[in-house]
Amino acid sequence: MWVFSACCNEEKKGEKAMTYHELVEKVRTALVVKADASKIEEHIAVQVNVTGEAEGAFYIEIKDGVLGVEPFTYNDRDFLLTADGAEILAVAQGKKTLEAAVTEGTIAHEGNWDKTLVLSGIIPAAKKGGRKAKAEKEEEVKAEEPAEGQLAFAEETPAAEEVKAAAEEVKAEETPAKKRGGRKPKAETAAKKTETKKTTKKTTKKTTDK
Repeated sequence: MWVFSACCNEEKKGEKAMTYHELVEKVRTALVVKADASKIEEHIAVQVNVTGEAEGAFYIEIKDGVLGVEPFTYNDRDFLLTADGAEILAVAQGKKTLEAAVTEGTIAHEGNWDKTLVLSGIIPAAKKGGRKAKAEKEEEVKAEEPAEGQLAFAEETPAAEEVKAAAEEVKAEETPAKKRGGRKPKAETAAKKTETKKTTKKTTKKTTDK
């Protein structure tokens, strides 16, 4: 049973193994299609030595603003990179930067560092994908949205002046009696009382005269 499992594991690993030519083609696809070297005026040549899986050597060249990847060595190179195939492919696909890989020690570097940075600068970073990226995007959208009820309140609540004006109108409509009251009605009542007194005096005088 153990022998069978070991055999199966070896076959499974063999299926996943990446050949040298597959690596070169994947690096070519990643760089030639996605990297933009049109603004690079200087000539850059780098040899890549692959160790372990997909062992071999190939070169990356930028000439007249055109980037190429070929399965050969390049003797008159500007710098040399040495790493396993998976690490080289990760850099080519933008999953990590070339300078980060060199700093971490996962890729050995020899030669012109300035030109190394130029090459690294045109390799686009890989876009995040999958459920994790989707969840992060949803969290960002959620953070930008206002709290529940906050937007509706802001849209439905008028300005302070409008509220005040509306309140005064309602107050005026609901209390007409109060408007009719005040100084003018009191003045009219006093005038009526004065007229009544005068009429009473005249009546009293006439009666006295008789």
